[in-house]
Amino acid sequence: MVYWITGKAGAGKTVKAYLLKREFEGLGKKVFILDGDEVREKIKAGFTDEERYNHIMRIASFASLAEDQGFVVIISLISPRRDWRKEARKMFKESKLIYVQGGTLWEGTSYEEPDSEEL
Repeated sequence: MVYWITGKAGAGKTVKAYLLKREFEGLGKKVFILDGDEVREKIKAGFTDEERYNHIMRIASFASLAEDQGFVVIISLISPRRDWRKEARKMFKESKLIYVQGGTLWEGTSYEEPDSEEL
């Protein structure tokens, strides 16, 4: 199962991811977190639309691999476009999208909030 936590910058996605991780570990589950900022540091992904799209798809691919190995996967990631989220989620056997309200946008960016169909 993949839990995808999304929202704007500074909304608290990472905090929620680690709280959720603690809950699942308390149930004896193996948990793997993929935080967008942490992955970005390791891979040096950029911020153009193409680079953001590739970053999201890369993280979704990693999540799919971990899900296949029996992990509960928690993604914490600004994923600003509905169509990108939809495409990425096709890689998972089972997923839930969690939207964290609040936060801010970087200048010149936009964020398509999830609708009820996505959540």
